[in-house]
Amino acid sequence: MSGIDTDGMKLGFRCSEGSDNFQNALREVTYAEERGLDSAWVAEHHGWDIIWPSSHLALAGLATRTESIELGTSVTLLPQVNPVRLAGEVNLLDQISDGRFRLGVGVGWRESEMENIGYDFGERGARMTDHLKAMNALWDDDVASYDGEYISFEEFELTPKPVQDPHPPVWVGGGVEQSLERAAFLGETWFPVWLDTIEELEPMYSKFDDFVREAGDEPSERDRPILRVAWIDDDPDVARERLQEFFDRLVQNYRDRNATIPAAMQEAVNGDFEEFADGRLIYGDPEECVDRIEEFEDRLGIDHMVLKLYNPGVDHEQMMKFIDLLGDGVVPHLEE
Repeated sequence: MSGIDTDGMKLGFRCSEGSDNFQNALREVTYAEERGLDSAWVAEHHGWDIIWPSSHLALAGLATRTESIELGTSVTLLPQVNPVRLAGEVNLLDQISDGRFRLGVGVGWRESEMENIGYDFGERGARMTDHLKAMNALWDDDVASYDGEYISFEEFELTPKPVQDPHPPVWVGGGVEQSLERAAFLGETWFPVWLDTIEELEPMYSKFDDFVREAGDEPSERDRPILRVAWIDDDPDVARERLQEFFDRLVQNYRDRNATIPAAMQEAVNGDFEEFADGRLIYGDPEECVDRIEEFEDRLGIDHMVLKLYNPGVDHEQMMKFIDLLGDGVVPHLEE
């Protein structure tokens, strides 16, 4: 497996997305590149106005206006797409970005979304595995053949070729043991869901490391990224208040969409917010945020922290303020 060089802690962020937010996202990502952030990410969902239906289209646009910032999907819903088409799009996006693309993939969790697109929700795990195997076959051989459960092809030549060799890194999302095994054997690394605490993640990373060794690699050879919901403010009390308000809005957004609300998010709204947030979220003033990021680095070996900054109720002005605070008070300390 190969990945982009990850010497030291890298810092990325989820930019504005969904609805008519592309110009805002473009301003944020180009400014984040100026301020020293390392990566920018967008998600994929269908029929949900806070997230775009094609992360790859958005990232292609961002790639044409940036030069050094890495660009990734957090995440592409792999069971919902044809892997032959996706592998070609990934290679093209790697060409457009000149080798700056990372592919984050996940199984998806909204049953109505997947069923409306035309896939059986109950098959998403099996499809995820099959599609990863198919994409690896396409990347491993100049002329590839594959006979899987859901996808098959014969003597197919994938074009264009990617800039990164052998292909852009694939970060496999999920929160169950099967996702750890997929990540170790079929991807570059594991990309955990943002709801798990450090204490919950420690045994999961240990299991992932075991799978990596079974796959013939050392864990130190793999990237170690993570996504965390975040709020940063000069006043730490304001950061806590705004983050709690965000979770109130987010849970209401889930209810409005008849989406399943994770139990941990219910805890954020109905229980002790500080207890919920500690070891799970990145929040506070810049100094506190540095301390929280370094805790993930010290305890889990994280080398790429992606902050989920854009959420319902966060406008473009607030996003630009986040980027300034990160550039002034967080990036310099992570570079030390």
